[in-house]
Amino acid sequence: MKIRRDYSQPFFRQPKSHPIRNMFIAAALGLLLGLAVVWQREAVSGFVDSITGAPSTPTPQPSELAARAAALFASGDITGAEALIAQAAAERPNDIAYLYEHGRVLIELERYDEARALGEAITAIDARDVRGYALEAAALTWSGGATGAIPIALSGLELNPRFVPLHATLARAYVNAQRWADGLDAGERGLSISGDDADLNRAYAYALTAVGAYSDAITYLQRAIELRPAYLPTQFELAGLYLARDEDQSAIDLYDHILALDPRNARAMLRLCLAYRKIGEFARALGFCEDSVANDGADAEAQFQLGLLYYRERRFEGSRAAFHQCLAHDDGTYDLSCRYRLGLSHYYTGDCTSGWALLRDSLDLARSGGDEATLSNVLQGLDAIESDPKCIDEAARPVAFPD
Repeated sequence: MKIRRDYSQPFFRQPKSHPIRNMFIAAALGLLLGLAVVWQREAVSGFVDSITGAPSTPTPQPSELAARAAALFASGDITGAEALIAQAAAERPNDIAYLYEHGRVLIELERYDEARALGEAITAIDARDVRGYALEAAALTWSGGATGAIPIALSGLELNPRFVPLHATLARAYVNAQRWADGLDAGERGLSISGDDADLNRAYAYALTAVGAYSDAITYLQRAIELRPAYLPTQFELAGLYLARDEDQSAIDLYDHILALDPRNARAMLRLCLAYRKIGEFARALGFCEDSVANDGADAEAQFQLGLLYYRERRFEGSRAAFHQCLAHDDGTYDLSCRYRLGLSHYYTGDCTSGWALLRDSLDLARSGGDEATLSNVLQGLDAIESDPKCIDEAARPVAFPD
């Protein structure tokens, strides 16, 4: 809008006092001032857009962040959910709801110390809020401190005996503390309050499994999956129970379902490898083990299983590489199992020196903590190298035999 000026009148002359005219002038000045502010904001926004290449967007409210986090959590994207709920909790540091949900996600990510700290923060804000007790007890239970978690969970239930997550945690804690009857009782008390909590159904199945009630455990795991269909840990537990009961095809179908939800899940590939190996389909087993290490080469168990399958087929170059990676990423679980097989793989690929050294190290380990079968295998490998002319030929790979 262009305002035309009347140049026939002096611009700065003092007008006569007219109340109505003054009112219109004030209104016009207010309008011009408002337009100026709007134009200034648009100019700044346009300048920012010209730099970033995109229009500015409003910052999401904590409630919106929490809602989006809940949707990601339900869909199985735990990492994405944690990023959003952490942001919401940071913007509302005294909001117990956000702190509690953040702690639950941290437990799923195995960041137990952080989850427990959030539980303590909730208690500091409100000592009678049961959610602080629930987070502390759950973090302790999942991190191996079940004995310490039990009194915390019981204290929380004194405040609110109908808080179902505490019953789920208490059931699992009792089982981990080898108090199986108490674990079953805790699960049953929780189920009497609500049968629609996925974690509680899973925890009760855990207690049933501990006492050998596998058929009932399967029923409750299936119910937990119905309540939370995108949550993979429960599906892995159910598939494991199927394998333990020789319901192999049911296990395979469930692992296939997991891969449909998460096509790059290396753990599901490994479990399919083991399932097919169990039923004698070694070619399919090998393919899934190869896929597993392709997606997670740092998994010592997957490398060990791949090495076994290569070794079975006398593909010793492959078994040597797999057992080497197994040792490189092992936390001690497969030290002996991979070490002596790596020594044998070296021997069968013509490297007597490395084979002998690895088998000698394995002999010490087998004598101190191995079983009779492993010790026998190690001794047979050493005997084979010692009696092989190629290994004692100076022109080949000389071995310094111990006295």
